[in-house]
Amino acid sequence: MAIIEEETPDVVIVDIVESQRRILHKVPVQLRRGKTHIYEPVVVSLGPYHHFRDPQLKLVEPFKKELRDLVCGDADRKSTLLRNIYERMDVIRHFYGGVDGYTDGKLAKMMLRDTCFLICYMHGYSKGSSETYIQMRERMGMSAMLFVSCDTCMLENQIPLWIISLIYPQHQSLLCDYLSYHVYGNYSMTQLPWTDEERPLHLLEALHRTFLRPVETQQNSRFIWRLIEKYNQPRASRKKITSVWTLMDSPFRSVTDLKAKGIHLRGSSYCLADINFFSFFGLFAQLRLPIFCFSEESKVFFSNIIAFEMSPETDTDYGVTSYFNFMKTLINNAKDVKVLREKGILYSMLASDEEVLDIFKSIDTYGCGFSVTEGFYEVKMMIDEHCNSKAKTWMADLINTNFRSPWAVIALAAAMFLLCLTFLQTYYTINPRN
Repeated sequence: MAIIEEETPDVVIVDIVESQRRILHKVPVQLRRGKTHIYEPVVVSLGPYHHFRDPQLKLVEPFKKELRDLVCGDADRKSTLLRNIYERMDVIRHFYGGVDGYTDGKLAKMMLRDTCFLICYMHGYSKGSSETYIQMRERMGMSAMLFVSCDTCMLENQIPLWIISLIYPQHQSLLCDYLSYHVYGNYSMTQLPWTDEERPLHLLEALHRTFLRPVETQQNSRFIWRLIEKYNQPRASRKKITSVWTLMDSPFRSVTDLKAKGIHLRGSSYCLADINFFSFFGLFAQLRLPIFCFSEESKVFFSNIIAFEMSPETDTDYGVTSYFNFMKTLINNAKDVKVLREKGILYSMLASDEEVLDIFKSIDTYGCGFSVTEGFYEVKMMIDEHCNSKAKTWMADLINTNFRSPWAVIALAAAMFLLCLTFLQTYYTINPRN
């Protein structure tokens, strides 16, 4: 594989910051009930939580050893890496909440094997490194690789991210390429969305950070849009909450209903928290939603991210949970999905809009969302204010009824032009020039 051609030093010094001394909590029993296929790996186990839990997981262990030898190189470097991991065994045991049943030596060897497997898998998504993925696919089979994609993003199937930097010196470019490809579908991200003091605990948290990374778009960087955003700042009256029920009330109009109210839809950025609403005196309103791609893996992936957001010792603003809570109120049927696809807001790798709808509805948010994310609540309140205004509704009905096509606008302009000509002709007939 191409990965073994890169030169690597014998020793890499890794500082473990305080934020990385948290515990990888398992998915709560309440969340996983009846959903083991979402939270338990089926092809590859990473870490001790599911090590040898199922005979199927043992099949990939010999391949892990081969990848370990490819990444580590000679025996001396492998021994050095094992010793470095062994010296940090207290941090690793704390990460997994103790890990009974494994000696320090066995656990260190497991960490080295599993991390090398993950490095090779991530390397397959790097720029110009598809050869690595192809070789892994040929060895394991395409069916297994499809499940590996889900297994690596499960909450209970994570390894400490700092071990990757310990083994692979080019870990920053490796993470950048992998995260950018999975979140944006390209390699546009050139810098990791965190500082050394705020490094994520594991790969799933790194993906979570990237999905909520603020992105400056060409549109919202323009002067006119900054003025519009300033005009649409939340008013003090909107922040007055008469009861808890007002805050938690989530149902409102679907995408097709919003279109009927004169609200135009447009993509904002790839940040799932980038949801904005703009209204211009009732003449025009726009709801900007994050650009999002759906695939077969989306249910597993985002269910695990939501479980991560709900884990103990996890300091998040529930951005992903709030996003799905918000979108569920917008998407009620396949027609809503179709509208979002036509607007370039949703991209789908599935066979039909009905499948996208089913996956969206199957991602459980457990009722959490609007009550903890103020930004989504403000957008909801502004949409309600716009839709409840009779004047704005009448204006939207007038525009939607009479100006559905460009020809109607052209006809109106022509009629106005002819009316002006008639007026001028009448005026000069009554008042002829001398």
